[in-house]
Amino acid sequence: MDNNAQNEPGDQRGDRWARLDAFLRTDPRDAGCDEAMEMLDVYAELLAAGNDPSKRFPDARAHLLACGPCAQDLEGLVSALTGPDSSQPGRP
Repeated sequence: MDNNAQNEPGDQRGDRWARLDAFLRTDPRDAGCDEAMEMLDVYAELLAAGNDPSKRFPDARAHLLACGPCAQDLEGLVSALTGPDSSQPGRP
């Protein structure tokens, strides 16, 4: 068996290496999707009120910076709370 990390056309080993690399680069403070979703409404309310929720929830912030779908959910919640034309940031 060839253990070479080089990819051949159509080979999915490169995808496995990319996923492994992404996993190894995960911030150890990352709360994960489940925990982030449990408190996303509180995080969004704090953000919409102009507060910095990242100080209170650093684990959620780490996750929201790394997870596009969860960050999009946060942006949607903030938009729903502040209105679509608001200047409030929707970032973690």
